[in-house]
Amino acid sequence: MQYHDVRFVTSAARAEQWPDESFPEAVFAGRSNAGKSTLINALLNRRAIAYTGKTPGRTRLLNFFAVDEKMMFTDAPGYGYATSDAASAAAFGRLMEPYFRYRRNLKALVLVLDARRCAGEDDVSMCDYARAMHLAVVPVLTKIDKLSRSACLASLKKNAAALKMPESAFLPVSALKKQGLDDVWNRLNQILL
Repeated sequence: MQYHDVRFVTSAARAEQWPDESFPEAVFAGRSNAGKSTLINALLNRRAIAYTGKTPGRTRLLNFFAVDEKMMFTDAPGYGYATSDAASAAAFGRLMEPYFRYRRNLKALVLVLDARRCAGEDDVSMCDYARAMHLAVVPVLTKIDKLSRSACLASLKKNAAALKMPESAFLPVSALKKQGLDDVWNRLNQILL
């Protein structure tokens, strides 16, 4: 298990609120309740640096965290709840589109997927958009502790087919049991450092 210094930098609703730090950056995105904030907390060995709650869809801003003063993690709002109606979907687009298009330090999308579900249209769209922006895509299957080994393998196959990615690209993780976190760190270090 790795230990990291981390500091919350800011929350941002607009481009002028983005932090100036020039650290290479990875954004964590996924459906509401896929486990984005829990994954960030587990990777950083913190209980609640990123907000987690029982009600999905609470994150409405981009939340920036400086890690070891050499990289930035950004926690994005979950889609699903954030895009459940036309007004929410438009607000989500106004937040994310400029960020993907103009954030110079952004190098990777950590696509957080609940292993108990197959990637949906929103996940496919997010993955395709990240590829169009020339970002590395790091697909992480969370909550594997809630599945049997065979169910986890089946989920891996379905998600790989849905996202048109090789199974080897996927990183299965259990934040609860601290499984797979070093694999995520290794991949992020390769991309960001």
